[in-house]
Formats: sequence, structure tokens, C-alpha cells
Amino acid sequence: MRFEIAPKDAALNMRLPEALLEAVKAKAKAKGVPYTRYVRMLLEADVARPRHQQ
Repeated sequence: MRFEIAPKDAALNMRLPEALLEAVKAKAKAKGVPYTRYVRMLLEADVARPRHQQ
């Protein structure tokens, strides 16, 4: 299931430790995507995994 093309009609606001946010930003930069899109990609990948693998 791909959510990337679906309309974005909900928002998420999270508080993270600064070190975690910086690590996420670094990973996103290495992949050449904005960090918010990278977080969404991680969420999509986790949701798409079959339940027995979680």
C-alpha cells in the first residue's frame, strides 16, 4: 500500500529528543529526501509489513 500519492489531510506533531531528530535528518539527507518525507516513508514501510514480522 502506497500512501505517498494519497491526499495529506491529517497532521502529526511530535516531540523528539534533539539527538533523534538530528539522526533522522542526517539519514534523510543521505537519501536525498526531506526529513518529513523520510519519516513518512518509515511509517509506511512499518505499516506495510505483515503483522507476524512486527
